[in-house]
Parts: sequence; structure tokens; C-alpha cells
Amino acid sequence: KGPKVLEFNCRFGDPETQVVLPMMSSDLFDLLHACALHKLSDMPAPTFNDGFAVTVVMASGGYPGSFVKGHEITGVDKANA
Repeated sequence: KGPKVLEFNCRFGDPETQVVLPMMSSDLFDLLHACALHKLSDMPAPTFNDGFAVTVVMASGGYPGSFVKGHEITGVDKANA
């Protein structure tokens, strides 16, 4: 019951990362360092702060597929209202 994750991938800079990393209470450096040393299996599972997070993305029509680049983003003042 409740929400299910169907797919999750993130690269630093992706909106998914921008919202998930601030919720992480584990030390990201320790996890990445363990990965580099091929010792991630020796690390405890990452932990996260309780709470919720959300991100909003303003993207060009067609994203994430083929889309026109270089459009000016407008309407931000209305979004803040």
C-alpha cells in the first residue's frame, strides 16, 4: 500500500538529485568513497531525514524527448504568487 517507486535514476544536477540529496542524513562522501574503493557492500544503507521534499521543473515543450532550446522562461513571478 502507498506510493511505489517504478524507476529512480539521478545524476548530480538532475531535479531528482536536487530534491533527494538534502534529505539524506548519511555522509554522501563516505558512500562515494566506498564505491570508488569497491567497498560499498561494507557500508550501512544510507539514511534519510523524516519529512517530505518536492521539486518543480520548468521545461520546454517536448521535454524529456526532443525539444527546442533557448526559449526564455517567463511567468516566474506568477508562480511565486
